[in-house]
Amino acid sequence: MKQLTTILLALAVGVLCVSAAVAKDAGNRDILRLTDVRFENGVFKVAVEVINDQELAALDIPIRFGNPGDAISLENVEWSSRVADWDFTHAAIDNENKTVILGLISELVSVRPDADMKTAASGQSKIADLVFRVDNGYEASFETFTTDRPGHELTFIYNRYENGKPIVESFTPEFEVKATFQKETLPTEFALSQNFPNPFNPSTSFVLALPEASDYAVRIFNVAGQLVKTYSGHADAGRLTITWDGVNEQGSQVASGVYFFRAEAKDFAQTRKMMMLK
Repeated sequence: MKQLTTILLALAVGVLCVSAAVAKDAGNRDILRLTDVRFENGVFKVAVEVINDQELAALDIPIRFGNPGDAISLENVEWSSRVADWDFTHAAIDNENKTVILGLISELVSVRPDADMKTAASGQSKIADLVFRVDNGYEASFETFTTDRPGHELTFIYNRYENGKPIVESFTPEFEVKATFQKETLPTEFALSQNFPNPFNPSTSFVLALPEASDYAVRIFNVAGQLVKTYSGHADAGRLTITWDGVNEQGSQVASGVYFFRAEAKDFAQTRKMMMLK
């Protein structure tokens, strides 16, 4: 947003001087990265990571994820806690043209230092997950793009002070893609995996394989046969991961010991044993 975001930011914080945009933040490293693809319950989630060496005031992130007619659609954008305090987070999704424009501004109403996105050379750098539906066999590709009216371009915007005056600087970060859609093959039969880890403390996970869409129920019992926890619903064909955090239906932590988990779906039923150790 070399024009749009700079103007919005200037209005928001009373900027008096705006520097010219440059191609890169010379001598430093700024990165927008698409990575960490997960396949969960029939959708792909692609992490949007921002690595920055100064406090960010705004971002303009236009991304093209395919060509018109391609077998891919962007269902929604899930913002991360890293930008939860920002005044403006918006995703303009255009599935017809296979584009999305992410716009973020830290402060629109008043100056709030807690809203600045601190530097992130490592550690927590995710700002959002892009949630896609993709037809089997489709290989997605990602690129950035620019528009004129309104003007959008991949941009990081920083706000600094010089001689007591706020100055906006905008930079074009590097764009990295480390995301490959590899849709796992569907299971051929119903199955319930052994939990892992086992023994466990404080939580454990197990996988219910569903060769077709179906209702399911997973119930956890103690050694006395008393029901402790239930997970149920409807899921698409695939592998459903369930994580038990060791609490019962009332939200209370259960005692150490042996527990049984039983899965049912259509005509399938299977029971396994697990152990909690404290």
